[in-house]
Amino acid sequence: MSSRLTPLIAALVLGTFGACAHQPPPGETVKALPHSTARTETVRTLPTDSDVTNREASAGVGGQPAIYFSLDSAQLSDDDRGVLQNVAGTFRQQHTAKVRIEGNCDDLGTTEYNLALGEHRALAAKEYLVHLGVPDGRIATISYGSSRPKYPEDDSGRPKNRRDDVIVR
Repeated sequence: MSSRLTPLIAALVLGTFGACAHQPPPGETVKALPHSTARTETVRTLPTDSDVTNREASAGVGGQPAIYFSLDSAQLSDDDRGVLQNVAGTFRQQHTAKVRIEGNCDDLGTTEYNLALGEHRALAAKEYLVHLGVPDGRIATISYGSSRPKYPEDDSGRPKNRRDDVIVR
């Protein structure tokens, strides 16, 4: 358990005491926390987390589409936009279709942080669908935070749990 907490504790310590103007070491980035623009933290990211996940698992719950995110991110990748463009195409063909976007996180971070991050992820997907012409009223969002992992919470499973499940009904 302590090996799982070490990176999180290091990120919190660096975020708390690392407020001085300095460059982060290679492989680390400074990001604003999604639920507070006034706070930042230094996090170690795996640069290909999202890319690898998209190649390994392209479908979400019950064969429905899913989109995947990097650690502590709600940024949509080009692959994610492609998945959402396909969903928008479904709406053009099925005029009564609705979608629920379920934001999910891995088990790193507090419950509150993960719920907020899951919400930001779901809203990012919703905003893109609205941009593509899907009516706002046909899109529902919900954040499950880290309460519904689909994969084991280890180094190989965590990137796959950083996702939005896109449920088209």
